[in-house]
Amino acid sequence: MQAAGIFSAEELAAIERALAVVEERYAGSPCPQSEAEDLHTWMEAALTELAGEAGRKIHTARSRNDQVATLLKMYLIDCGRHLGAVLSGLMKLLCERAREWSELVFPLQTHTQFAAPGNVGFWALRYATAFDRVRHHLAFCVSQWQQYCPLGSGAVAGSSIPIDRRIQATEMGFSAPSLNALDSTSTRDECLEFLALATQIGLHLQSLAADVIAFSQSPLRWTVYPRDFATGSSMMPNKSNPDALELLRGEANVLAAAYQQAVLILKGLPSGYSRDLQCIKPVVHSTADKLAELCSLATAFLERLNFDAERLRASLALGNIGATRRMERLVLEGTPLRQAHFAVASDDAAAPDPRANDLDCAAYQTIGSASPAETRRIAGELLASLESETPTISASASTD
Repeated sequence: MQAAGIFSAEELAAIERALAVVEERYAGSPCPQSEAEDLHTWMEAALTELAGEAGRKIHTARSRNDQVATLLKMYLIDCGRHLGAVLSGLMKLLCERAREWSELVFPLQTHTQFAAPGNVGFWALRYATAFDRVRHHLAFCVSQWQQYCPLGSGAVAGSSIPIDRRIQATEMGFSAPSLNALDSTSTRDECLEFLALATQIGLHLQSLAADVIAFSQSPLRWTVYPRDFATGSSMMPNKSNPDALELLRGEANVLAAAYQQAVLILKGLPSGYSRDLQCIKPVVHSTADKLAELCSLATAFLERLNFDAERLRASLALGNIGATRRMERLVLEGTPLRQAHFAVASDDAAAPDPRANDLDCAAYQTIGSASPAETRRIAGELLASLESETPTISASASTD
């Protein structure tokens, strides 16, 4: 404002003193009761009371349209940073549990059928790598949200008052002013990006919950399910239900619904601010709160979850899960793959013999495989990347 000739040096000093008083009184507290139309009007009145006539100039070359867009963007930047830290903590826990569970061999599944031997740590690592991927997508989005500051776009077309928007952008932590006032006040792309990432996290949380619920069902009972996360039946004394994970699976639907709601709010809006855009804010706020709640539940649960090694071993005899390993051993001995596939399938169809299964997970050789050593290697590299914030994983397997 001073650079544009709107404030004198004395007025600028008065505004800065007034802002310091407002921050001291109200930072971290709810907005006080007021008849002001909105927060921006309330702030102008507060500054006018403290700084005199200079406060009445504070809204120069601004509109609620660009102010709301700016504050919402800053809120998302804060949310993104916090969520990144939450995902880092969840990922760290999963990597630690992956190393702890790497020698617990159990049947992996495709099509919900027993398919091949793997280890429980490898299963946990599946979610660590997924959350790491989303974490880096989120960090990229936050970096993009910090690029362009909407403030100074005015209501729709900027202002004839020569406000230097570069100063505003830099002072507020952005790299530069936004490039088009109409775009700045019309769109909420960063909200959609945040909600899409929240949806993606929710899908992984739902898969995690579905896995544990399946692992805990009566015929398998692979898990030592934490009783603090279960409830009994009001009628059946024998029941201990995985209610917390069922709620995690169900509540995560709110995240996907929020993304769809935002898409429908924005669908077909004309250029220029429309009041419909106000409907985005509660969707974003509630999604951020829900996501924090669900991640907290998943973290607390995984800290308490354990597995029953004997029950895992008992399941290895089911489903002829060593068939693929037996086929690959024939291939290594020189048998063409299709011939080896047919031979093992024929043997299993004629007289499946659980004793013939090859269940040695250490025999896996490929990068990213279910080998216990490879599980520990990848978990270790992910943990190291958290410490250094380097996202890459080396492309060469090593012995454990």
